[in-house]
Formats: sequence, C-alpha cells, structure tokens
Amino acid sequence: MKKIVIFVLILIISIGTIEIVSARLSQSTEKTLEVSENQELSIKQAIELAYPSAVKWNGNAQLLSAINIDLDKPGKGIGANGKRKNWNISFGVPDTNKYFLVTIHDGVIDGLKDLTTEGTSPYLKKEFVGFDDIKYDSPDLLKKALKMGSIYPGKGWAKGYNFMLRKDTGTNIPLMLVIGWNSNQTEMKAAGFNVTTGEYIPPKN
Repeated sequence: MKKIVIFVLILIISIGTIEIVSARLSQSTEKTLEVSENQELSIKQAIELAYPSAVKWNGNAQLLSAINIDLDKPGKGIGANGKRKNWNISFGVPDTNKYFLVTIHDGVIDGLKDLTTEGTSPYLKKEFVGFDDIKYDSPDLLKKALKMGSIYPGKGWAKGYNFMLRKDTGTNIPLMLVIGWNSNQTEMKAAGFNVTTGEYIPPKN
C-alpha cells in the first residue's frame, strides 16, 4: 500500500499540470455539459460527467482511472464531504494503446486530450473498471475510512482528503483509495476499498 500511496501522491501533484496542454471545449459543447460553477463532484459524478466525451472520442472507450487534482487553495474541509472540484478521468480502449484524458476544473469539463502514444503497450481488459461495478461512491467510502480513525486531512500539499479509483489487476478488484495523512502530518495514509462491495482492503505487506 505504501508504494501505491507514493504513486498516487505523484499523480495528485503532477497531473495538475496537464491542464496547460488540455484542449478547451467549444462553447456549444460546454453548454451541453455545463454544471454549476465551483461545484464539487464525487468520484462517480466526475466519471459520469466525463464519460460522454470519452465515448464521443471512441465508441469503445472504457474507464481506466479517476483521481482528483490538488488545485484547491489551502483551507478547511477540502474533500471532507467526499467530493472535490478538480479531477482527471482517464479512459482507454481495451487491447489497444489508445488513451484519453478528461480534465474537470471547478466541476466543469475543462479539457479533452488524446494522449495516445504509438509504440506503447496495449491496455489489457483486466485494467478497466466497469461503471456498473461502482456501487460505493467516494462520500460513502470516506465515512468508512474516517471510522477507522487513522486518516486526517492534509494541510499543505495533497490537501484535504484525496480519492483515486483504479483496477487492482493482481486481485481483479475495482479499488478506491481514500488518501490523507497521519495525525502529525508527517506521513501519507491510505485506506483501500472494493467499490463494488464496500469491503475494506487491508494493505499488502
């Protein structure tokens, strides 16, 4: 689990720079996908918002991962309701190297980017998360994580509570990580859950 936390930390910090190269939506597309300004979204809501754009990109697109971006200004309560304003939702096409990123800022789709790189290995079917497999959303699983009493919101970088969804290909579990810090802000902590059953997934040794 520690390796996963480090990987997630890098994603949360670095992926936020992708909006620099993300394509702006046309005005007509924005109207069809518009939500209230500054709206916070759960991870499932963010995926629902992003999915139509992915299908428009490729009719066989499926979900690879979803992770919030650490762009919020410092403050209290960031992610405390299981929702965030800024997300990166990644899609691919099974058995191909096709990759598509939907960036959400302040609850609105802000960028669409085909990041397919020729020569890269294809994404296997087992890497994708089925939308119908997501029975438990980030607010639900944050509550479970907080009851465990060992995760606290970040106060500096990786602020508040952070969320990531992906497939654990080793166990074939659609896994959501609720990520925070220990009580004295010296070490990142994460709790993993099966988003289909809500079951807690103990860290691997």
